[in-house]
Amino acid sequence: MSATLTLVVVSFVAAALLGAVGPVAMRRIPEPAEPAADKVTYAALAETRLLTLGLAVTAGTMAALVASRIDHPELMPVWVAIAGVGSWLAFIDWHTKLLPFALVAPTYLVTFALVILGAALLRDAQVLVHALVANIVVYVIFRIMYWFGTRYFRGAFGYGDVRLSGVLALGLGALGVSETFVGMYAGFILGAVLGLVLSGLRVVDAKGYAFGPYMVVGAVVGAAWGPSLYRV
Repeated sequence: MSATLTLVVVSFVAAALLGAVGPVAMRRIPEPAEPAADKVTYAALAETRLLTLGLAVTAGTMAALVASRIDHPELMPVWVAIAGVGSWLAFIDWHTKLLPFALVAPTYLVTFALVILGAALLRDAQVLVHALVANIVVYVIFRIMYWFGTRYFRGAFGYGDVRLSGVLALGLGALGVSETFVGMYAGFILGAVLGLVLSGLRVVDAKGYAFGPYMVVGAVVGAAWGPSLYRV
C-alpha cells in the first residue's frame, strides 16, 4: 500500500470514528439561555435516525479528500479534527441555525494545539505564523461582515459563523495562502449558489439559512484543491 493511500485510509477511519461520537457530544451540549420557540433541542437532534453512520461517513470522506491532496501529512491531524467535529457542527447548524460555543471553543483550542504539533514535526515555525495570520485576518473580515449584517440586514450573519471562521482559518492558514483564500471563498460561493437553489426548492428559508455547513465544505475544498484552483 502506498504512503498516500495509507494516509487516506487512516485519515478516513480516524475522522469517521470522531464523527461517530457526534450524537454523544450533542446530548451534552447545554441549551441556549433563551432558545427560539421552535428550536429543536440538541438532545433531540442526537436521536436522529442513522445519525452516527451519517456523521461518520461525512467526516471520513472530508478527511480522506484532504489526505489525498495534502503536501504535509504532519498537518493531517488538524484536518481529521476539523472534519470530525465539523460534521457535528454542520449538522447542528443546519437544523438549529446555531453553532454552539460549547463545541466551537474547544475545537478552536484543539485545532490550535494540532497546528503547533504539525509545525513542530515539520520544524517550520512559518506554519504556525501563517496559521495565526490567517486566523486574525479571516476573523476580522467575518467580524466586520457580522457587524454589517447585524446593522443593515437584521442579523443575517450569525456570530457562531465568526467563531467557526477562526477555527477553519487556523487549519487553512497552516497549509498556505492559496488554501486559505480558496477555502473561505468557496464557502461563500457554495452558500450563495446552493442556498439560492435550496431556497428556490423551499428546502431552506430564503430569509435566513445555516451558513456553517457551507463553510465547513468550503474549507475542505480549499485544503484539498486550493493551490490548483487558486491558479486558475
